Amino acid sequence: MKKCPMLILLLGIAFCAALGEAAINRTVGPQPIIIMPKGVSRSALDLMGAEQRREAASQNKVVTDPNLKILADILLEKEKIWQLNDNYKQVSIQGQALATREQARALLERYNWKLPVDATPSDMVELYYEEASSENIKWDIAFCQALLETGFFTFGGTVVPEQNNFCGLGTTSATVRGAYFLTPRYGVRAHIQHLLAYCSADKPRTEIIDPRYYLVYNQKKRDGFFSRWYQLNGKWATGSDYSEKILNLHKQMLATIAVYPKR
Repeated sequence: MKKCPMLILLLGIAFCAALGEAAINRTVGPQPIIIMPKGVSRSALDLMGAEQRREAASQNKVVTDPNLKILADILLEKEKIWQLNDNYKQVSIQGQALATREQARALLERYNWKLPVDATPSDMVELYYEEASSENIKWDIAFCQALLETGFFTFGGTVVPEQNNFCGLGTTSATVRGAYFLTPRYGVRAHIQHLLAYCSADKPRTEIIDPRYYLVYNQKKRDGFFSRWYQLNGKWATGSDYSEKILNLHKQMLATIAVYPKR
């Protein structure tokens, strides 16, 4: 039987196409679905594996607190996380802040510009500035602690935005949400009061709304107060590198150049 050249050509093209498609399916496979939190850049989320790599390399720096895992080093690169100042262990909880409010706002807005709470990034910075300054707490570092605990206010862990709980207050496990506060200001105030319970014999200037204030205060009054952020390692949270993460965020904040037009 005489074969048609055109038919043979078409059959050959179809056969090659089928082989090519099969090869692609074998090598590529199903593509992952990536859910992006609002306001968080893809480049930031690409760094989320850094914590896991670091944990494998250093067993004494494993973070087990459920609230800390939601940050997952959203901006900290593996090579830079431990490039802290030599005297970082001496950084005090109380005292004069170094960063400006513009720097704090810019650092937050770089990764999350639309917060799921009843406050803007600028509002949150002002709340920390006002509440912490009135208690002589370094507001800029306390704000960095909130960024760490909430994952730049994206939440997604044990604590939900409706709690206005920005420091994991009362969150003792993955199934215990912790304290609820009526407004963002009250949440910030409770955070600052809890820091004050750790570091000072002086009572807060405002009415105490931190439900765990006296639990910490009475213990510290008996055993001694903490004056430095480094002393919070393994105390505020279970991570042995808790303060390092906070102070590294603070270093990133101080390196931020922020210019906002005056209204």
